[in-house]
Amino acid sequence: MKPIALLMRATAICLLIAYPASASMAATEQAGNTAFMSDAQLAKQQPIIDKVERYLSELTTIVSDFTQIAPDGSLTSGKFYLKRPGKMRWQYNPPTPILMVSNGSTLVYYDYELEQVSNVSLDSTLIGFLAEQNIELGKSIGVTDISSSAGVIRVTLLQRDKPSEGQLMLEFSEKPFMLRNMVITDATNQITSVSLNDAKFGIPLEDNLFVFRDPRQNKRKSR
Repeated sequence: MKPIALLMRATAICLLIAYPASASMAATEQAGNTAFMSDAQLAKQQPIIDKVERYLSELTTIVSDFTQIAPDGSLTSGKFYLKRPGKMRWQYNPPTPILMVSNGSTLVYYDYELEQVSNVSLDSTLIGFLAEQNIELGKSIGVTDISSSAGVIRVTLLQRDKPSEGQLMLEFSEKPFMLRNMVITDATNQITSVSLNDAKFGIPLEDNLFVFRDPRQNKRKSR
Protein backbone atom coordinates (compact mmCIF):
# COMPACT_ATOMS: atom_id res chain seq x y z
CA MET A 1 0.00 0.00 0.00
CA LYS A 2 1.31 3.45 -0.87
CA PRO A 3 2.37 5.70 2.05
CA ILE A 4 -0.12 8.40 0.99
CA ALA A 5 -2.96 5.87 1.16
CA LEU A 6 -1.92 4.91 4.67
CA LEU A 7 -1.82 8.57 5.67
CA MET A 8 -5.27 9.21 4.22
CA ARG A 9 -6.67 6.33 6.23
CA ALA A 10 -4.93 7.51 9.39
CA THR A 11 -6.23 11.06 9.08
CA ALA A 12 -9.74 9.89 8.24
CA ILE A 13 -9.78 7.67 11.31
CA CYS A 14 -8.31 10.49 13.36
CA LEU A 15 -11.24 12.66 12.40
CA LEU A 16 -13.80 10.59 14.25
CA ILE A 17 -12.16 7.64 15.94
CA ALA A 18 -9.67 8.59 18.61
CA TYR A 19 -6.45 6.63 18.94
CA PRO A 20 -6.46 4.27 21.93
CA ALA A 21 -4.96 5.51 25.16
CA SER A 22 -2.13 2.99 24.86
CA ALA A 23 -1.00 4.55 21.59
CA SER A 24 1.45 6.84 23.32
CA MET A 25 2.98 6.69 26.80
CA ALA A 26 3.74 10.42 26.54
CA ALA A 27 0.11 11.11 25.64
CA THR A 28 -1.07 9.09 28.62
CA GLU A 29 1.20 10.99 30.97
CA GLN A 30 0.07 14.27 29.42
CA ALA A 31 -3.57 13.27 29.89
CA GLY A 32 -2.94 12.75 33.57
CA ASN A 33 -1.92 16.39 33.75
CA THR A 34 -4.77 17.70 31.61
CA ALA A 35 -5.95 21.05 32.91
CA PHE A 36 -9.69 21.26 32.36
CA MET A 37 -11.13 24.68 32.96
CA SER A 38 -12.41 25.08 36.51
CA ASP A 39 -15.98 26.02 37.35
CA ALA A 40 -14.79 29.54 38.14
CA GLN A 41 -13.00 29.82 34.79
CA LEU A 42 -16.02 28.46 32.95
CA ALA A 43 -18.26 30.96 34.72
CA LYS A 44 -16.17 33.82 33.34
CA GLN A 45 -16.69 32.45 29.83
CA GLN A 46 -20.38 31.63 30.34
CA PRO A 47 -21.67 34.00 27.60
CA ILE A 48 -19.49 32.24 25.01
CA ILE A 49 -20.36 28.79 26.36
CA ASP A 50 -24.08 29.60 26.24
CA LYS A 51 -23.75 30.83 22.67
CA VAL A 52 -21.86 27.73 21.54
CA GLU A 53 -24.21 25.30 23.32
CA ARG A 54 -27.30 27.06 21.97
CA TYR A 55 -25.92 27.17 18.43
CA LEU A 56 -24.88 23.50 18.36
CA SER A 57 -28.05 22.27 20.09
CA GLU A 58 -30.31 24.19 17.69
CA LEU A 59 -28.61 22.83 14.59
CA THR A 60 -30.87 20.43 12.74
CA THR A 61 -28.88 19.62 9.61
CA ILE A 62 -25.64 20.57 7.90
CA VAL A 63 -24.57 19.86 4.33
CA SER A 64 -21.08 21.04 3.52
CA ASP A 65 -18.05 20.44 1.38
CA PHE A 66 -14.98 19.91 3.51
CA THR A 67 -11.24 20.19 3.06
CA GLN A 68 -8.99 18.16 5.32
CA ILE A 69 -5.32 18.96 5.88
CA ALA A 70 -3.24 16.03 7.13
CA PRO A 71 -0.28 16.37 9.50
CA ASP A 72 2.12 16.36 6.53
CA GLY A 73 0.17 19.11 4.75
CA SER A 74 -1.50 16.89 2.15
CA LEU A 75 -5.09 17.74 1.21
CA THR A 76 -8.19 15.61 0.91
CA SER A 77 -11.78 16.69 0.42
CA GLY A 78 -15.31 15.42 0.49
CA LYS A 79 -18.87 15.99 1.63
CA PHE A 80 -20.12 16.21 5.21
CA TYR A 81 -23.74 15.62 6.25
CA LEU A 82 -25.14 16.01 9.75
CA LYS A 83 -28.70 15.34 10.88
CA ARG A 84 -29.22 15.73 14.58
CA PRO A 85 -29.64 13.81 16.71
CA GLY A 86 -27.20 11.05 15.97
CA LYS A 87 -26.68 11.00 12.23
CA MET A 88 -23.47 11.83 10.35
CA ARG A 89 -21.94 11.03 6.98
CA TRP A 90 -18.38 11.79 5.83
CA GLN A 91 -17.93 10.94 2.15
CA TYR A 92 -14.36 11.41 0.95
CA ASN A 93 -13.63 12.27 -2.67
CA PRO A 94 -11.28 10.08 -4.74
CA PRO A 95 -8.55 9.07 -4.38
CA THR A 96 -9.33 8.73 -0.65
CA PRO A 97 -11.31 5.44 -0.46
CA ILE A 98 -13.13 6.22 2.79
CA LEU A 99 -16.77 6.48 3.86
CA MET A 100 -17.95 7.04 7.45
CA VAL A 101 -21.66 6.84 8.30
CA SER A 102 -23.52 7.03 11.61
CA ASN A 103 -27.15 5.94 11.90
CA GLY A 104 -27.62 7.39 15.37
CA SER A 105 -25.74 4.96 17.59
CA THR A 106 -23.06 3.20 15.54
CA LEU A 107 -20.40 4.68 13.29
CA VAL A 108 -19.54 2.54 10.27
CA TYR A 109 -16.11 3.07 8.72
CA TYR A 110 -15.73 1.58 5.21
CA ASP A 111 -12.53 1.32 3.20
CA TYR A 112 -13.41 0.85 -0.48
CA GLU A 113 -9.90 -0.19 -1.47
CA LEU A 114 -9.47 -2.81 1.24
CA GLU A 115 -13.19 -3.68 1.25
CA GLN A 116 -13.18 -3.61 5.03
CA VAL A 117 -15.91 -2.52 7.43
CA SER A 118 -15.38 -1.38 11.03
CA ASN A 119 -18.08 -0.51 13.54
CA VAL A 120 -17.66 1.63 16.65
CA SER A 121 -20.06 3.25 19.07
CA LEU A 122 -20.75 6.87 18.14
CA ASP A 123 -20.43 7.77 21.83
CA SER A 124 -16.81 6.61 21.80
CA THR A 125 -15.76 8.87 18.93
CA LEU A 126 -13.97 12.16 19.23
CA ILE A 127 -16.66 14.42 17.76
CA GLY A 128 -19.71 12.22 18.16
CA PHE A 129 -21.03 14.67 20.75
CA LEU A 130 -21.90 17.07 17.89
CA ALA A 131 -24.75 14.74 16.99
CA GLU A 132 -26.17 14.53 20.52
CA GLN A 133 -29.68 15.79 21.24
CA ASN A 134 -28.58 18.34 23.83
CA ILE A 135 -25.03 19.62 23.92
CA GLU A 136 -23.58 20.70 27.24
CA LEU A 137 -19.93 21.67 27.54
CA GLY A 138 -17.98 21.10 30.72
CA LYS A 139 -19.66 17.82 31.70
CA SER A 140 -18.76 14.60 29.83
CA ILE A 141 -17.05 16.86 27.31
CA GLY A 142 -14.46 18.86 29.21
CA VAL A 143 -13.29 22.31 28.13
CA THR A 144 -9.58 23.06 28.29
CA ASP A 145 -9.51 26.46 26.59
CA ILE A 146 -11.76 29.20 25.21
CA SER A 147 -10.39 32.12 23.25
CA SER A 148 -11.79 34.93 21.11
CA SER A 149 -9.85 37.13 18.70
CA ALA A 150 -10.19 38.73 15.27
CA GLY A 151 -13.82 37.67 14.95
CA VAL A 152 -13.08 34.00 15.68
CA ILE A 153 -14.07 31.99 18.76
CA ARG A 154 -12.09 28.84 19.55
CA VAL A 155 -13.23 26.18 22.03
CA THR A 156 -10.93 23.26 22.84
CA LEU A 157 -12.54 20.04 24.09
CA LEU A 158 -11.58 16.64 25.51
CA GLN A 159 -13.61 13.66 26.62
CA ARG A 160 -13.36 13.66 30.40
CA ASP A 161 -13.25 9.88 30.70
CA LYS A 162 -10.75 9.47 27.81
CA PRO A 163 -8.54 12.57 27.78
CA SER A 164 -5.58 10.69 26.27
CA GLU A 165 -7.49 9.95 23.07
CA GLY A 166 -7.03 13.37 21.52
CA GLN A 167 -8.57 16.82 21.59
CA LEU A 168 -10.93 18.74 19.35
CA MET A 169 -10.87 22.48 18.77
CA LEU A 170 -13.99 24.02 17.25
CA GLU A 171 -13.62 27.35 15.46
CA PHE A 172 -16.62 29.63 14.99
CA SER A 173 -16.96 32.87 13.10
CA GLU A 174 -18.63 35.55 15.24
CA LYS A 175 -20.54 37.46 12.53
CA PRO A 176 -22.47 35.48 11.59
CA PHE A 177 -21.95 32.95 14.37
CA MET A 178 -21.17 29.76 12.50
CA LEU A 179 -19.03 26.62 12.79
CA ARG A 180 -16.18 26.97 10.31
CA ASN A 181 -13.32 24.64 11.23
CA MET A 182 -12.43 21.65 13.35
CA VAL A 183 -8.87 20.95 14.44
CA ILE A 184 -8.12 17.47 15.79
CA THR A 185 -4.97 16.66 17.75
CA ASP A 186 -4.49 12.92 18.23
CA ALA A 187 -2.75 11.03 21.03
CA THR A 188 0.62 11.42 19.31
CA ASN A 189 0.17 15.20 18.88
CA GLN A 190 -0.44 14.92 15.14
CA ILE A 191 -2.76 17.69 13.96
CA THR A 192 -5.49 17.35 11.34
CA SER A 193 -7.68 20.28 10.38
CA VAL A 194 -11.06 20.19 8.67
CA SER A 195 -12.59 23.28 7.07
CA LEU A 196 -16.28 23.45 6.20
CA ASN A 197 -16.89 25.17 2.88
CA ASP A 198 -20.15 26.41 1.36
CA ALA A 199 -22.08 25.00 4.33
CA LYS A 200 -25.87 24.92 4.21
CA PHE A 201 -27.90 24.66 7.40
CA GLY A 202 -31.41 23.43 8.14
CA ILE A 203 -32.14 21.84 4.77
CA PRO A 204 -34.17 18.58 4.71
CA LEU A 205 -32.12 15.37 4.61
CA GLU A 206 -33.54 11.88 4.12
CA ASP A 207 -32.73 9.30 6.79
CA ASN A 208 -31.58 6.80 4.16
CA LEU A 209 -28.55 9.01 3.54
CA PHE A 210 -27.28 7.78 6.90
CA VAL A 211 -27.85 4.08 6.27
CA PHE A 212 -24.74 2.13 5.34
CA ARG A 213 -25.24 -0.09 2.30
CA ASP A 214 -22.35 -2.49 2.03
CA PRO A 215 -20.85 -2.22 -1.50
CA ARG A 216 -19.48 -5.74 -1.13
CA GLN A 217 -23.00 -7.17 -1.30
CA ASN A 218 -23.55 -5.64 -4.74
CA LYS A 219 -20.29 -7.19 -5.92
CA ARG A 220 -21.38 -10.61 -4.67
CA LYS A 221 -24.74 -10.33 -6.46
CA SER A 222 -23.07 -9.38 -9.74
CA ARG A 223 -20.87 -12.47 -9.73
